[in-house]
Amino acid sequence: MRYVSVFVLVVLSFSNLFADDLLSSQDNDSLDLNIRSDSKDPSIYSEVQKLSSKSAHSIGLQDLLKGADTNYSLQSKMLTVEQSRKNHTIAQVSFLPTLNLDYTLQNNYRDTAQYNNYNTQTFNAKLNLDIFSGFSTINTIKEKSATYRSNVADMEYTRENIYLQVIQQYYQYFDNVSQLLSLQRKLEQINSDISRVSKLYEQGLTTIDDLESLKSQGSLSEYQISDMKLSIEQNKLMLEYLTNLSFDTLRRDDIATPAYEIKERKDLTSLKEQINASIYQNKQLNYYPTVSFFDTYTYNIELPKYIAANPILAPTYPQGQNIAGLTVSLKLFDDIGLTLQKQYMKLGQLASEKNLLYKQAEQKKDEKLYRKSLEIAKAKIVSSEASLKSATISYQNIKKKYDAQLVNFTDYLQALSTKFDAEATYNSSLNNYELQKANYIFYSGQKIQDYIK
Repeated sequence: MRYVSVFVLVVLSFSNLFADDLLSSQDNDSLDLNIRSDSKDPSIYSEVQKLSSKSAHSIGLQDLLKGADTNYSLQSKMLTVEQSRKNHTIAQVSFLPTLNLDYTLQNNYRDTAQYNNYNTQTFNAKLNLDIFSGFSTINTIKEKSATYRSNVADMEYTRENIYLQVIQQYYQYFDNVSQLLSLQRKLEQINSDISRVSKLYEQGLTTIDDLESLKSQGSLSEYQISDMKLSIEQNKLMLEYLTNLSFDTLRRDDIATPAYEIKERKDLTSLKEQINASIYQNKQLNYYPTVSFFDTYTYNIELPKYIAANPILAPTYPQGQNIAGLTVSLKLFDDIGLTLQKQYMKLGQLASEKNLLYKQAEQKKDEKLYRKSLEIAKAKIVSSEASLKSATISYQNIKKKYDAQLVNFTDYLQALSTKFDAEATYNSSLNNYELQKANYIFYSGQKIQDYIK
């Protein structure tokens, strides 16, 4: 009776298989290939969107970039910019004259027979103005201005760098979510097969090897699912760390296709302004004399007693007096040290210029590299989509044959793995394409936020 049952089962399976193959040859479009016309896998993509729609707090890429503006590292750079701006203002006001007022109350004791103890009170107003400082003041202002521009460019580079890190974690998150959903569907299929094969094994229609192999694959999938959940949690924590935002899930957004052009990256701008600052700093060291104007007014509020008692001495100690003049200073023996100091600073400037040339060449190389990476990433979508379609058709047919016991378990398991691997590869290619857009935008010197819809 056992052999009769097997014979009947095989005959019925053959008839069903031929009928299915006929329908397949007539209309392949009736197969559920899980491919959407806009080159996205709806089974994975739609499930990800459903997860976002069910969440009470779901945010998109634009929200994450807004949150990235509160990043503590970026805020530190903003404060540095504000500090350099204040420093530039301080340098500008150095052109203004200085006016100092002072009041002095003095008790005098002398070892004399008369007027040995008396008080004096004096008020002074002192005005100073640097007329010529060897162009040191103007070059100081230029140095502070270049330092300010350098810090602004460094802040913008830090912002773009953080944006890139956010985008990397963002699309890695969706890559891992798509793999998680794919693994879960694979596990569901394996569990369904385990249930079916268990019944066949109980009836003596299959071997223990097939059943245990399926259970082994199910355990492996559960392990991979746990590992993928951890990766998703890592992506989520990194995004929260970078943006100071809390969220449940993310909405998947696309980046606009960038224009193929190269602009000066902000780190290069910052380095260029640092070189300018060092040039102006070197110019502050000069061999010119300095010229300054001073004007001091003194009013003696309380004169010494011996002056008041002897009017003849009053001209030597007037009630008030004003002294004005010019001071010219020239350092005669500092030339050697000054020359060595200027040479030292010049060597530092030349080193920075060589570093700038190196980084400019590096940007040109990066622009070409990521342009090619972007083109290859786009081609990968087409090839992975075709691979997924073929793997899905192959799996559906092999599964029917496996259900009819016309192919062995190894062939079925290989088709199952190939199908879900192709599905994961396809979804990964979609996310990789978006990531390569961001890489090209960043390394070509463009602004990432200009391409976020």
